[in-house]
Amino acid sequence: MTTDTLIMFAGAAIAILPYLGFPNSWDSVFFLVLGVFVIALGIVVRRNGGSAVHEDQSSHIVEVMPREEMSQRESA
Repeated sequence: MTTDTLIMFAGAAIAILPYLGFPNSWDSVFFLVLGVFVIALGIVVRRNGGSAVHEDQSSHIVEVMPREEMSQRESA
């Protein structure tokens, strides 16, 4: 599971937690645990550069000169 998916599940759990009917003391503990989990995921994302793009999928920009321009520069 990727960190993006874990962040979405943690956010959904935090959003629905008040409506699950747990006692207030349990809710406090769950909120604390989920909050620490979200903070830890934020640290992991920050250390990994902030993006979930894999090396193979990242874009690389390559500047290419037309052949005619290159031959004119080489002859000069």
